[in-house]
Amino acid sequence: MPRPRTGSIRRKPTAHGISYGLRLWYRGKRIYHHLGGEWEGWTEERAKAEHEFVMQLVARGEYVPQRREPSSAGEEEDPTFQVFASLLLDRKRRRVGDKRLEDLEWRLRTAMDHFGKYRLDKINLALVEDFVDRKLRERERIDQAAEAGQPLTEEYKDPRTGRIHRRRRRGLSNSSINKVLAAVRMVLKEGKRHGWIEENPLDDSDCFLPQNTPRRSFLEVAQVEALLQAARLLDGEQRKLEWHDVRAIRESEEPATRLSGRYGVSETLIRRIRRNEIWVTQRPREATRLPAVTTLLLAGPRVSELCQLDESQVDLAARRIRIPRVKTDASERTVPMVPALHETLLVARAARETQSGPAFPTRNGTRQHPDNVRSRLLASVRERANELLAERDQPVIGHMTPHTLRRTFASILAEVGVPPRRAMYLLGHTNPTLTMRVYQQVLDMGGTAVGQLEAALGCTIQEAFVTYSGREGLGTQWAPGPETATQNRRQQDHRDTV
Repeated sequence: MPRPRTGSIRRKPTAHGISYGLRLWYRGKRIYHHLGGEWEGWTEERAKAEHEFVMQLVARGEYVPQRREPSSAGEEEDPTFQVFASLLLDRKRRRVGDKRLEDLEWRLRTAMDHFGKYRLDKINLALVEDFVDRKLRERERIDQAAEAGQPLTEEYKDPRTGRIHRRRRRGLSNSSINKVLAAVRMVLKEGKRHGWIEENPLDDSDCFLPQNTPRRSFLEVAQVEALLQAARLLDGEQRKLEWHDVRAIRESEEPATRLSGRYGVSETLIRRIRRNEIWVTQRPREATRLPAVTTLLLAGPRVSELCQLDESQVDLAARRIRIPRVKTDASERTVPMVPALHETLLVARAARETQSGPAFPTRNGTRQHPDNVRSRLLASVRERANELLAERDQPVIGHMTPHTLRRTFASILAEVGVPPRRAMYLLGHTNPTLTMRVYQQVLDMGGTAVGQLEAALGCTIQEAFVTYSGREGLGTQWAPGPETATQNRRQQDHRDTV
């Protein structure tokens, strides 16, 4: 049974007052029924009464469209997709965060070339299918050019530097195409809510392309151990001398040959230091990798949260990290430190010249940027860790991002038995289902994995449970072991699947 026609009242301010009219569907067409203006005696109550009367005529099949065209004062033109989407985006600008807005702008910009010139009521299934086909053909063309050794390129502007660069073009994946269609559906939903259209063609789920569940990377316990060892080795190699070494060299009367062997540097460097040619002014300490990597693994902040952390928010005395609000209200939280993380940050704090500013500074003492963490800090650690894993004939780390380490932290919480709602809080989520389905993976805890995990945590599984769950009063009472935690996770996965 078709739903009853409702129509909507249109009000347009003019120089003489408000002009009233009706928007309604009649025989498959969307028409405008002019009522009159305030200067003609029309009021809000009269317009509502006339609206009900006209819709009753439509329902009985007795409605006769107006023969004369409404005056220009009462005419309201149908907006195009470009106009209506721009108005919606401007409204969203005041209601969503910067990242959400940036993503929405990209989706609508991608859709604009195809849908922009059409009125909302002209967007139908055929137009949507044409958009999808064009994007699929475009992706196929880009892939064929890459296989032929002549990849297509495009220009883009670096948002940080403002420079123009060239990069290889990439076709839209099924997931990206679906994201664009979802934005179009949102615009049409708003158009339907405001009475511009009666049906939303994208309410049909068949419009969207099938897509595989994304493979979410995380580290196994052996890879966690190798990653921490690699960060420790790189930190030990990146700089042979510290300021206390320089002061000792200048105060020592030993020959340069003996000092160079002791500190592992050249004799020329020792002589230049003694002549005050280098190491004259105080310089910030080199950026270290181990503190940041250990924090990502054992405290689970987002990379943006890691970069925003200040020294004052890393409370070593209370053994906790106060993570600031970066993404949502839930992102503001306090994460306790397990012994391994506490010891690493304690050593890093002692080696710093200043006790203020960013908690994880760059080599120049400035705040880290997420891109810098990904491309410089983590990339080198992953490369060294893979060398260590290859020597042990163990699986190497494939794709690794800061979010890989965050998912690994979530998985560690599951293995030590932290309840889902507590894990949700520690990760800064608002939904425990998201924490369990997307972030928590089942780690392989066979063989020596339990011992390796306890070494990475700096404590036993039971002690880690007490620390992360915040139940300090438990003492030596029972806490779920890795076997129990893994079994509970698999049972929960089975219930979610059923």
